[in-house]
Amino acid sequence: MKKFTALAILLSFIMVGFMACSKSSGSTTTNLDTGSKQAQSAMTINFTATQTGDGSITTLTYTVGSTTQTVSNPSLPWSKSVDASSGDYVSIKATAVTTNGSVTITYDGQNSTDHISGKDSVSTSSTK
Repeated sequence: MKKFTALAILLSFIMVGFMACSKSSGSTTTNLDTGSKQAQSAMTINFTATQTGDGSITTLTYTVGSTTQTVSNPSLPWSKSVDASSGDYVSIKATAVTTNGSVTITYDGQNSTDHISGKDSVSTSSTK
C-alpha cells in the first residue's frame, strides 16, 4: 500500500509538471497604460490605438485634464484628437486581448515649444 501511495504522489507531481510546461493556445488579456504626463503649454493631443493580427481592445480610456472618455470595443485602428490646456495631464489606458498579434496605444502632442508623448503595447504569439 505504501508503494501505491508513493507511486500515486509521484505521478501527480509528474502530471503537474507537464501541465505547467504546456503552451496555452488561448488569448491573453493585458492592461495597457501609457502613464500620465503634463502639458506645459496648450497643444492638440493625438491619441491612437492600432493592432496587428488578432489584437483587439475591449475598453479604451483617454484623459486630458479633468475630462475622461471611455470607448468600448473600438474598431482598430482608432484615433482621436483633443485640445489640451497648459497644465493638463494626459494619458491613455486600454484592455487589450491578443492571441497572435499586437496592440499599441499612444498619445502625442506638440506645438512650437513643447512635445509630450506616451506609448504602451503588447505582442503575443501562440503555437499549437
